[in-house]
Amino acid sequence: MERYFDRVEAGRRLAEILAPRLDGPAVVLAVPRGGVQVGAQVARALHAPLLPLLVRKVGLPEQPEVVVGAVDADGAMIFDERGPDVGLLPAELEGIGEDVSQRLIRWRESFGSPDPATAIRGRVVVVVDDAILSGLTTSAGVRYLERRGAQRIVVAVPSAVKAGRKRLEAHGVEVIAPIEVDSPEEVPGTYENLPEVSAREVAILLAQAGPSTPRNLELREGVDEPLRLIDSKLRAHPARIHVPRGLGPAPAVILVGLSQGLDALLLRLAEAGIASLRLESGGEPDERLEDALHAALGILAARPEIDPFRLGIVGAGGFCQPALDVVARDARARLLVLLDPPAGTEPPPGAFVVPVAELEARDAERLVRWLGDRFYPTESA
Repeated sequence: MERYFDRVEAGRRLAEILAPRLDGPAVVLAVPRGGVQVGAQVARALHAPLLPLLVRKVGLPEQPEVVVGAVDADGAMIFDERGPDVGLLPAELEGIGEDVSQRLIRWRESFGSPDPATAIRGRVVVVVDDAILSGLTTSAGVRYLERRGAQRIVVAVPSAVKAGRKRLEAHGVEVIAPIEVDSPEEVPGTYENLPEVSAREVAILLAQAGPSTPRNLELREGVDEPLRLIDSKLRAHPARIHVPRGLGPAPAVILVGLSQGLDALLLRLAEAGIASLRLESGGEPDERLEDALHAALGILAARPEIDPFRLGIVGAGGFCQPALDVVARDARARLLVLLDPPAGTEPPPGAFVVPVAELEARDAERLVRWLGDRFYPTESA
């Protein structure tokens, strides 16, 4: 079976298929949480604004995996035709739906989501999720957008269960799903990596790509400028810092010894909201490098746009050992990544090792996903 590496790759591939099928400007409405990660890539590729589509499935109280309906941001509910067969009265189903509706209200407040009526006017509406299972949640979203005046709606997902897709198409919905499977149990297998997406990551992606204004997160302006680090022995070290525009203080990594694949890594770090400080080491590592790494950690920890408690070092080749030694002695460095470490290097527990000298795009995605999982641990919403 064909598979995506993760939701980021899935979103990029989906955008390539979508672009030639759209006959005008688009707006992307993505279902939190996983759908927003896919939708952010689609919106970026289409140069379109990104908004959340606040819909949520309704499951049985003691068996939430048994989906019996879905609720939209207006509180309107639709139910599976099997609803009466699950042993619940209509009033009981309504009560379950009300509980889910309250969750959507909290999402709307947390994500600072505007009503999409204005954004969709005169645009093709692209509804994105990370998959279609029963099709109920997507159906609820489509009906919600139709009430808001959407003229053309295209549902785009990386993978879909055949029955769920047919449910939508039977109501005249245009669906794009490159991978189709027979059962919901097969959907996770269409991704190599399908980690949980935190509420914070959703908020950041929405703020970066659209009109949403999440609460409790201050806008961070982007920075891209050269630096001269001065170490404890008053020696200067050239460097460059890049802080992507986003919300709140950013996590950051120091890059040392990288050459092949550096551009791909820098791009993926920026897309993930992770700042980078690149040491212009040059030549072979020497005794000055550890002093430079300590100085770089100090610079990052002191900058207001950087989170001093989310710092790491990425060392490559012969620069792995100095990076390893600094992480062992400097508590400010929480994470360590080693690229193509020389024979005899003993990575500490918890380090991430990439055993290749030339970092390809997929290696960069895997590395940044590992950093993101640790810098942005899953949060409840």
